Amino acid sequence: MSDNTRPKNTRADLGKRVDFGRTLKSLREAAQLTQHDMAKLVGQKYFTMISQIENGRVRVPPDDTELWARVLGVDTQAFAKECVRHYETDDYFKAIYGKNAKKEL
Repeated sequence: MSDNTRPKNTRADLGKRVDFGRTLKSLREAAQLTQHDMAKLVGQKYFTMISQIENGRVRVPPDDTELWARVLGVDTQAFAKECVRHYETDDYFKAIYGKNAKKEL
């Protein structure tokens, strides 16, 4: 393991989360769902959670990855892969999927 520490929520991480948030919003709109609809379907009490995810402030809850993929009508593995791509470090993503892995959503 490396002794290098990485600050949490660096600007690069925020940029990746914002990019994924835009993708999620597009998928939600393509499914003709409002934020209220989406919140209800994924078991969130408040629709503002959907807004926060779409704006890159918070992540899709890992335990709900399969549910989100199903509600959005996308492949679960592709969705999970994009969550890792956008929420984790590039090194972690490359270790799992390889350095030449392509975007799937």
